[in-house]
This record gives sequence, structure tokens and C-alpha cells, in this order.
Amino acid sequence: MRWPDGIKCLRCNAAAKIYALNARSFYWACCNEDCGERRGYRFSVITKTIFENTNYSLTVWFEVIYLMGQSKKGISALQIHRQIGSGGYRTAWFMCQRIRAAMQDKEFPKLMGEVEVDETHIGGKEKNKHASKRLHAGRGAVGKTTVIGAISRKGNVVCQMIENTDAKTLNGFVRKTVSGNVDLVSTDENAAYH
Repeated sequence: MRWPDGIKCLRCNAAAKIYALNARSFYWACCNEDCGERRGYRFSVITKTIFENTNYSLTVWFEVIYLMGQSKKGISALQIHRQIGSGGYRTAWFMCQRIRAAMQDKEFPKLMGEVEVDETHIGGKEKNKHASKRLHAGRGAVGKTTVIGAISRKGNVVCQMIENTDAKTLNGFVRKTVSGNVDLVSTDENAAYH
């Protein structure tokens, strides 16, 4: 499936001078001069994928992908660690991070239909913080992280951390994530959205 027209080197993209390694199945060596390796550039089916440089078999990886895809509210790396019995928490965390990175849609289409946009401040109350962590700067957004989000009704959600809530920042986010052919954009009465 990866090479429908025959094996090609992942470094120089050449099909000539590629030899199968007898010691390991599904491993090849490219002896082209462009690769720059004295004994040949060695690669396999999983080279330059999220499964590269791991000691776990593909069946374990597929189990983790299944668990992450089937959980409605997400699943933590600690729960994955318990499920697969990995050597340590960091291994499960590493696997989850790689899978999440692979699931990113780099060509994410803009939101269409009826879209709702709003921002919020995330962080604890001053009275609940330890005395040394309190800012004593008043109420509201002080010491909190601002997050803006847009949701297409019956569709996708896009969220982003922002530094401030001025009109330039909010309008930039809306123009970047919402299509120009949208039916309706709903926001609150924040004057920055005008």
C-alpha cells in the first residue's frame, strides 16, 4: 500500500539499487550515491511514520489507536498505560502524543453552516489559590488564560489560546476559522465582534 509502483527509497526517491535485507523481513537498503550512506540507507515500512523508533509491535499501537478513537470523552495516557501494561507512563504518553499529532488535519476546512463563537477565561478563583500564588490584582480575567472557540452546529469545533480579547485578535480568529459563505455567525454582545 505504501509503494504501489514498487519499493522506493525514502531519502532519494529512487527505485534503482534497492536491495531487500535477508536478516530482517520488510527492511531494505538503498545503495544509491545520492543517499550518502557508505553501506546503504536502511529503511522499512514504518520508517517516517508515527510507529518509527519504538519497541512496541504494531498490534499494541493499533490497540492504543482503537482505545483513543473509541472513547467518547478522550482517554488519558495513564489509562492507556494501565490498559496495555506498558513499561512506564512516559511510554504511553509518548504513544498518545504521536497519535494525536498524526490525527491533526493540516488542511482543515473552514466552518460552515451556523457557527457560534465565544471566548472564555480559564483559571481558578483567587480565594481557592495558595496564599503564595495569589495575585491580589482584582477579579475577572487577571491571572487566567483566555481561550476562544468556534463551533459549527452539528459539526467541528476549533479552539485557540489568545493573549488578549481586542477586536483585531477576535476578528482574525473568526476570519481564519469561519468560511465566508456561512449562513449565520452567533456571538455574544462583546463589542469586539462588531
